[in-house]
Amino acid sequence: MKQLRDRNPGLFQAPSFWPVDLESINRQLQASRAGEPFRAGTSSGGRPISGIAYGAFEPQTPTATISSAMASDRPAAFYDPSKRTRPVLVIIGSIHGGETEGTALCMNLVNLMETATDLRGKRHDKLRETLQQVRLILIPCLNPDGRHTACVAHLNQATVEELFLVQQGVCANGSLFRGRKVKETAPIPKGFLQHMGGYYNADGVNLQHDDFFGPGLAPENLAIQSVFRKEIPDAFLVLHAHGAPAAFITPDAYLSPGYQRKQIEAAGFILSRLVERKIPILTPEQLAVPPWSFYFQTWLHHMSGALPLLFEFSHGLKETPCSLEEIVDTGLLVTQAWAEYCLTFHARPGANELFGRVTPTR
Repeated sequence: MKQLRDRNPGLFQAPSFWPVDLESINRQLQASRAGEPFRAGTSSGGRPISGIAYGAFEPQTPTATISSAMASDRPAAFYDPSKRTRPVLVIIGSIHGGETEGTALCMNLVNLMETATDLRGKRHDKLRETLQQVRLILIPCLNPDGRHTACVAHLNQATVEELFLVQQGVCANGSLFRGRKVKETAPIPKGFLQHMGGYYNADGVNLQHDDFFGPGLAPENLAIQSVFRKEIPDAFLVLHAHGAPAAFITPDAYLSPGYQRKQIEAAGFILSRLVERKIPILTPEQLAVPPWSFYFQTWLHHMSGALPLLFEFSHGLKETPCSLEEIVDTGLLVTQAWAEYCLTFHARPGANELFGRVTPTR
């Protein structure tokens, strides 16, 4: 990483509206007067996983597991909408340590909720008023180990090779660990890489592809599991970043047709706002993803019934340039549209069928 710092020092520097180092995150959260800072857990490397909540806590009181409630066609036994006066929305940043865009957005949202301006001093009154109508849970950095390992403040104006160096690392033979092969070995065993990138926690686990039903769930995922079991959120937004224009990866496999429809509706609702602002996006037709992957967000959905959405920021690499300011503006716009969708159309579908119930229940 020293060579990268010498070659491209700009990647290690960021303006004040981009506070993504672990110390800054924890300091800003603990200084909150309007929210409720909390420690969700501890990373495999012993680092705190911090979060903050805004808005009143309205607990659910399940009398059944989600599996039992859905099997009996009595979903209110797990989640009863009458117990909520406002939706619970969760935003999760930096599952991969080199993807700092989601962390930067979360910290600007914290400042907005605390002071009525983002970290640039800009007001977003409509967004703040919208977020005051929900219970908002922010986890700025779920993977503090990866954030520490990645070192860089961002990958804006980086090359593709620098992205792989920061994120995936370097193989034992000195070549970049890159492409689809980064998912052929999980978790990364000791000695497999001469330098492990920020994609992983200290134990080499890619949190996006943990062994979700195995006995050794990563401590970072145990932490987010505890948050979801307590909150039983209505919707959550998982923030990633890649080298292409902004995109939603949706719909997810292994969700009911009703939830997949809601995913597509919400993504289209939000993307239309980005198009209006002339922010470059990838359309669904331009995305090529394996169709039957079981992801982090799929696991959280089946634990809580919350509507998942995975958003990919653009890093703004040399080949797809955009500024850090434009990235923050994109995130604020996505948050506004997502919260509006959830408030206007509800995050959870009325039924799991594609367009409502086919037969009446008994």
